[in-house]
Amino acid sequence: FTSFPVRTALKLNPPVTPAPGEGTCPMGFWHYGRYCYFVHNGKQGFSWPEARHYCLLVKGADLASVHSRAEVEFIRNINYTKYHNVWLGLTRDASYGWGWTDLSALAFTNWAPGEPNEAFHDVGQENCVEMYEDGTWNDNNCFQKRGFACKVHQRKTLPLTVCYGFITQT
Repeated sequence: FTSFPVRTALKLNPPVTPAPGEGTCPMGFWHYGRYCYFVHNGKQGFSWPEARHYCLLVKGADLASVHSRAEVEFIRNINYTKYHNVWLGLTRDASYGWGWTDLSALAFTNWAPGEPNEAFHDVGQENCVEMYEDGTWNDNNCFQKRGFACKVHQRKTLPLTVCYGFITQT
């Protein structure tokens, strides 16, 4: 009779942090996976259009799309002052419904209970999404003043090649 060792399969949880990318992030951004994140968390809030304008033109990024609970937690952690809720890049279009500004798939959501509720404010509908301090999401009027999260792909780092040569006159 031959005995064989019994192996039990371990159920491993997925890593909290994705594998790091091979690029670099602009100054003031935080690395997370293959992306770079910036959270404006100062006392001055921005409307959703102002926040997107800032991400696009000042930071070379877009408002953040979020695709996992781990990514929610990462953004919560870099929003360290928590003066405001944080605008994300999720918005509602009358023709197409909810979608990310970077056109990535909407496969993950983290709505707060009862959201989205499409409430109507005196200044318009709730067509933009903010993230609460606890990481859950709320649809809100786009002209409310909030903090915001920007996201951009890491930039490839190219090896620096220095060429030394002589210029000769013929």
